[in-house]
Amino acid sequence: MALPELHENTIDQIRTLLRYLSETDLLNNKDILRCLDVIAREHGGEVVDKN
Repeated sequence: MALPELHENTIDQIRTLLRYLSETDLLNNKDILRCLDVIAREHGGEVVDKN
């Protein structure tokens, strides 16, 4: 997923938030992929889940 429009600190904030939500069992992996897909599509990319 390449999102050149997002600043590195924004990507870090998203990563930190998703890690927290996963570790506290507020989101499962499927929900996290769905969130990443929405973010990526808004910036011209997409998340591909090969599993």
